[in-house]
Amino acid sequence: MMKTLLFFTICLIKGHMGDAPDAVTGITGGSVIIHCVYKPETTKESVKSFCKVSGSECTTMTEVKNDLWIPEERFSLTDDKTLGFISVLIRNLTMNDSGTYRCKADSKLIQEKKLDVEEGSCCGTSEEQTAYLRGTAVIRCKYPEKYNSSIMQLFKLQNGSLQPFFTLGGAIDPRFSLYENKQEQVFTVTIVNVSRHDAGVYFCGAHVTNNHLTKSSYSPLFTEIQLHVTEKTDASTLSDLHVIITVCVCLVLLLAGGLSVLLLKRRCKKTQGSGSSDQRSTGDYDEVVSSAYYATIPDSGNTSLHPSAQKPITLNTVYDTAHLPTNPSDSDFYTLAEQPKI
Repeated sequence: MMKTLLFFTICLIKGHMGDAPDAVTGITGGSVIIHCVYKPETTKESVKSFCKVSGSECTTMTEVKNDLWIPEERFSLTDDKTLGFISVLIRNLTMNDSGTYRCKADSKLIQEKKLDVEEGSCCGTSEEQTAYLRGTAVIRCKYPEKYNSSIMQLFKLQNGSLQPFFTLGGAIDPRFSLYENKQEQVFTVTIVNVSRHDAGVYFCGAHVTNNHLTKSSYSPLFTEIQLHVTEKTDASTLSDLHVIITVCVCLVLLLAGGLSVLLLKRRCKKTQGSGSSDQRSTGDYDEVVSSAYYATIPDSGNTSLHPSAQKPITLNTVYDTAHLPTNPSDSDFYTLAEQPKI
């Protein structure tokens, strides 16, 4: 019975050692965080290391450090003894970094990883952005299509470590929000009410679980972004004020132009109406002027004489035109006078 259990245990160990290494991918110019899980109760106090396999040898690339981010080193490693996993960061990836790596506790193998570095035309760059205090910052991240099914993340360099701002439960800071467009392979992180604390180095990345049995995972980092936070300067304020003034002046000019056109149209209509009224008045005036007034002036002689004693009177018609300077009109008056013929 003991021999059977021993044989079974050896088979399990050999089977575990003979398992294919977990696949890890990265892009040139980018970075990658590799996680190796171990049992805290058995290897908690062991010295952890990360080495690259070359033939029968495994060259140590890094050992445990206090910080995961060390500016002068491309390889760094930290050990979380509470949760029981180590994290290895490889920065500024090149094609030569491809190969098989081992996570070790003392001389014992924890896990084996196979890193494949690919050319990435979309990513692997460093950028700088500026945001204004109490304003809004927008970080736009491109990623390769092969990570379409992965969980997108934004990391920030804090206290020598890379802290994710998003977990499966959502954003750690409620001021941060993430929107992903899978068709264009882009995700956008928006930061509202920006504070000086938000300044720093960010990394666009993803979380990939490559082995659910061993809980093995890694995080490829695509783009490094240096975010600067500044106060809004007088120059920018004056620029905004200039824009506002320009818009206001344009609106005033448009309103003035529209009002002028409206007044001009009304004046033209009024002038046309006045002309028509004058024509009607002139016609009436002409009719009045052309009218003739006739009057018969009786003889002023003595009409009391006996008819037999009266001499015959011959009527002569006299036309006279009178020009009256006063109203109602300067009409011509023709006077018909009966003048006795001597």
